[in-house]
Amino acid sequence: STVDAINVGEVARLMGGGGHGRAAAATLHDRPLETIVEAIWKQLETHVSPVARVADLMSYGVQTVEATQPLSAVIRRLRQIGHEGYPVVDEGKVVGLLTRRDLDRADEHQMRDLLVRDVMSAGSVTLKSSASVSELERTLVNSGWGQIPIVDEAGNLIGIVTRTDLLKYWSKEHPSSQPTERLITVQQFETVLGQAATQTIQTVAELAQKDGVSVYLVGGVVRDLLLGRANFDIDFVVEGNAIAFAEAVQKQQSGHLTVFKPFGTAKWKPLSTTNEMPEVVDHIDFASARYEFYEHPTALPTVYDSSIKLDLQRRDFTINTLAVQISPAAMFGHVVDFYGGLRDLEAQLVRVLHSLSFIDDPTRILRAFRFERRLGFKIETRTSELITTALPMLGRITGERLRNELTLLLKEDQPELGLINLQERGVLAAIHPSLVVGEGVRAAFQRVRTEQSDKMPSVGDRTDLYWHIWLGQIEPELLKAICERLLFGRKVSDSLLQAAELLRHVDELGRPDVRPSAVASRLENVSELALLAVWYVSDNQQVRDRLQQFWSKWRQIQPVATGETLQGLDLKPGPCFKVILARLRQAWLDELVQNETEERQLLDRLIHEERICDDRA
Repeated sequence: STVDAINVGEVARLMGGGGHGRAAAATLHDRPLETIVEAIWKQLETHVSPVARVADLMSYGVQTVEATQPLSAVIRRLRQIGHEGYPVVDEGKVVGLLTRRDLDRADEHQMRDLLVRDVMSAGSVTLKSSASVSELERTLVNSGWGQIPIVDEAGNLIGIVTRTDLLKYWSKEHPSSQPTERLITVQQFETVLGQAATQTIQTVAELAQKDGVSVYLVGGVVRDLLLGRANFDIDFVVEGNAIAFAEAVQKQQSGHLTVFKPFGTAKWKPLSTTNEMPEVVDHIDFASARYEFYEHPTALPTVYDSSIKLDLQRRDFTINTLAVQISPAAMFGHVVDFYGGLRDLEAQLVRVLHSLSFIDDPTRILRAFRFERRLGFKIETRTSELITTALPMLGRITGERLRNELTLLLKEDQPELGLINLQERGVLAAIHPSLVVGEGVRAAFQRVRTEQSDKMPSVGDRTDLYWHIWLGQIEPELLKAICERLLFGRKVSDSLLQAAELLRHVDELGRPDVRPSAVASRLENVSELALLAVWYVSDNQQVRDRLQQFWSKWRQIQPVATGETLQGLDLKPGPCFKVILARLRQAWLDELVQNETEERQLLDRLIHEERICDDRA
């Protein structure tokens, strides 16, 4: 065979012979030539692969420069993006290629005032997406260009294909390579996500097909689909105008659409069409394919339009770079894997995409440990080394971003294991030296999931309670600094400090000589979350019982007498009213009075013997 598309080795093997893809032989005896030819044709029908086209390798969307631009106007942007070569256009047509090498050499010679056309490799070297891989090989060799612009029938630039794309194609075609092509069928979608979510995805796919837009399902939902885990956080990347496409979806399907023009994104809330609430998709995010560059470590990124390939390159870990193409229709369900995500998913590894990833965004350190714990994976060795190197960078991250990442960790099934892991790896200390996981955290977290009492406040969202249990075991003075570092805000900080102060002296509440009124006075203004945290942390049963008594009984006890009662006794309203009513309540709590008559007798003593209110109205 003169082409890779026809594997003659496989055909010969089926005829009783052998060989390899390009050369093979088989010896046949006592069979008419006509039947042999017919048999060969039948084998060829199933063993001839479609000819690979440039469309199978290329990236759609491309960063370009104008021929008339001075180098000074483009050099910073091109270095940020980091490609090796950029098509040069003039009036929309390709007229050359500007390489990073030529750009850097001009800059070294202080020639930034030159125009792009003065430095570029001139020529209109292009291919159409329908060109064969063989044509691509010849074009790369003959032109000397490492990047070949791809144009449509009208000559308009639509994408680019590179030497790296060709090398990856060759590696897949190599006999020793294991195929990594994956396809997610509609049935697989339904099995994992249910019919409602699958129908929503199909609806988006049909509209994308109608509009001629390439759309991809991206993010954690793809990773979890391949792992058989339900994930209804659905994100689509559009190669083109995501906002316009989302508006088309909303127009056809109704629902509510929120547009974020500066970011090229939109959030669509579809109307619920099913009573199976677990299957209903709350919202769907649409984003234009984009590329990010970080101006300096820990900065928020600068964003450029790009292709799906570059969009996926900006993700945190290889297992999160996987995408599923849903349009055009012929590609529905095709798993896109540019960065080895399938390999690492199979090996159960959390691997970072590049060596500066944690420097660009140190919060990825926290996400690495979260994914490791959630998925039962292992952080890849080099990634672990990069985490250690980047730990000091966490000090530059805002408290709000760090708090949000830690909150996500606390939402996991067994967050205490993740926290302990962060402490052992030095991550918590890098956030704040006093941020530690106390000895009682693990047991208390487990109690939250296994114990509840109708004599205590309802738990509600466990995450807030976990925060109080964790940070409540840190010394109050140290906790103040942590609250400031994580920007909790006054209300939450006060509640956390209440938990810490209470836990510091919690055993006093269980002493037999401490009366119920003293317990109630101590707990009166403590937040529900702080009370719950202390109840779950304490191992002192007397303390736990008294906390339950306070919440279920003592806090509701009030004297029969009121301010109006005291006024009716010709007492002048003032601070003494508060003192009298407090004394009456204490007596009820300590069971010194047990009925209205005994309360009235005590009231008489307070007025006439202790003379708490001397001034009469």
